[in-house]
Parts: sequence; structure tokens; C-alpha cells
Amino acid sequence: MARTDRLDNPTVPRRSELEDFVLWNAQQFAFPPSEWETKTLAEVLALPRVAVTRPPKHDLLAVGMVPHDCHANCAAQEANDPDGESRHVCGWLINGSDLILHSVVDIRGQWLCMTPQHREAPARFNFIPDTAIEWRDAENGKEPFRGGVQVPQGLRSHPEHHIRMWERFRDLVASGMPVAEARQLVDDTLGAELRQMAQLI
Repeated sequence: MARTDRLDNPTVPRRSELEDFVLWNAQQFAFPPSEWETKTLAEVLALPRVAVTRPPKHDLLAVGMVPHDCHANCAAQEANDPDGESRHVCGWLINGSDLILHSVVDIRGQWLCMTPQHREAPARFNFIPDTAIEWRDAENGKEPFRGGVQVPQGLRSHPEHHIRMWERFRDLVASGMPVAEARQLVDDTLGAELRQMAQLI
């Protein structure tokens, strides 16, 4: 992940790696809406789902898994499994009204999330495997593509709202507000509005 710029305010102190990740993650959901996104969201929602278990964070860290690097974690698990029984599966995590690009592993029919989270996360969640996603060589290494289109970090039911959230978040941070405080303010206002909208089931 490239370091996010300082949002054109030289008086803002240098941010931590976690703060940069929070900013980067929010920006990933602020891309322009498209017919491809709408069509792909509908296609993915029609696919079968599986229940995935997330092992304890300390167990994942103990075996070298990296927070918020799911694709690399699962690829490593598949490559380093001495029994060859781990299968890296890319697909979508259901999160409210959005689908988030995610990778898990299938080990003899047991679906596991190998990625530690900075914030508390559910021990089990629904996941949509998507065999239409393929990994291709790109400028920054391997990147996911679906139907010839590079896959974004998520598929949104309400893209305009995500763009508003990012713009508000960006402006608050640029004004000097700490990242955590700005994120909480946006979540309590625009985020609350988003959660009142129709959720994916």
C-alpha cells in the first residue's frame, strides 16, 4: 500500500501506518460509479455463499499472517501447506450494503479467514466465492480482474454515499482533525445514514 499524501496541509503531523491505512481504505470506496459495478454486484449476489470462520487474531499473528493483507496471506497458506490441502479462494465479504473483495482458504471443506484485523471482527461471516476473479500481472504485481476489468476493493449498493463519506473524511483530516476522530465523526453521521439504507442479506 502506498503511503497516502498529507492532504495538502503541511501543519498536519506525520501519520502512523495505521492512520494511513484507514485513509487509504476509505478512499478505495470513493471511485466513480459505473454500469460494470452495478452489473457485477447483481451477478455476485446471485452466487452461492459459504460460512467462514476467523481464527483468533493472536493465532494468526503467531503463524506470520499480516493484518489486512488477505490475498497474500491466503496465497502463502496455499503455497506453504505441506499437505497441499489449502486452497486460496478469492471472493466477496458481505458488509452491510457493500461487498468487500476478500480472500479466504478452503481446507478440506473448512472455510477459514487467515487475516488478522486491527479492529474487533466477527468470528464467523458469510462469504461469496467468485471463480470469475483471476489474478494477472500488473504494474504493482498481481492484481485481480473479472471479465477483463480490474476489480476494485468493493462493490457498493450506494456509491454516491461512499463518495460523500470520503470527501467529508478527507476534508476533516486536511483541516487538522486526528484521523481516528474524523473517522468516528463520519461514521456517526454519514455512516449512520448508510446503515439505514437497504442492507445486503
